[in-house]
Amino acid sequence: MRNATLLALALASGCASSRINPDGGDIDATAGADARADARPVSDAAPHGTGDGGIGGDGGITGDAAPPGDGGGTSDAVLADAATTPDAGCGIVGGAAPVLTGANDLAAYPAAQLVSVGATLAGTDGVALTWDASNLYVTATSQAFLGNYEPLHVYLETGTALAAPVASLGKEYSGLKPNLPFTATHLIALRQVDDAGTGGYDGVFTPAATWTTRGYDLTPGADAFVSSDHRTLSAKVPWSALGGCPTSMRVAIHVVHAIAGNEWKDLVPAAHTPWLAGGGGYYEIDLTGPAAVSGWTAH
Repeated sequence: MRNATLLALALASGCASSRINPDGGDIDATAGADARADARPVSDAAPHGTGDGGIGGDGGITGDAAPPGDGGGTSDAVLADAATTPDAGCGIVGGAAPVLTGANDLAAYPAAQLVSVGATLAGTDGVALTWDASNLYVTATSQAFLGNYEPLHVYLETGTALAAPVASLGKEYSGLKPNLPFTATHLIALRQVDDAGTGGYDGVFTPAATWTTRGYDLTPGADAFVSSDHRTLSAKVPWSALGGCPTSMRVAIHVVHAIAGNEWKDLVPAAHTPWLAGGGGYYEIDLTGPAAVSGWTAH
């Protein structure tokens, strides 16, 4: 199911070793010094799985011999602007806010906010998403997070009146660019190790300069959380960092696993296919209504 680009990448790097070139990927040369590749090496010993996010595929857990780059800096002016609160009278409703601490965060969500996940690495993998009038909350448990630099990527298209979806490409990471089923306006990015020595990674990226611009910083321990067993990542993101007061939202979620044949895992919705042109499925959500997953529209 892998698209031509990923097939070429796998052939070039050698399937026997499952190695992704840590300097690979298309980085916009005009983006400046902050446009560094977010690559991380993959252990030669990692086993292959069932192929491109195949449901139930076992992609193996990789070693992290060296850290990737931080994927772009954040200016104080941008962060100050993004930190403002939503406008009074904003129509976002949602539900009760979970208390995220990094300790058993999936249990902090009501059952109605647990999302079905495709291409899991372990039976304990799971995703929850909800919101209130101030913040969007997301938590994911994945065996992949035992790797220091395997990130959770939550792609969003937000607005007050969304036009017909147009497929696009997402952020480069480990030489891979996912296919998205809509034109994302924001990417919430989290990983177990936020700062590998070149600056923080956790935050909200925007598509400017090929997704190398981090428009909002998520601070570990304050609005980004890692469980003590390193299997769960959570974030609390203000709506002010996601468009101000959007009333509609499209969402597609995956973990960048970067193993040949299992490049993307823990897919939300399960029909999301980052390795195929078009990107597969996504959810469309009315933010002015209840947050229960049963009210989301699956595409």
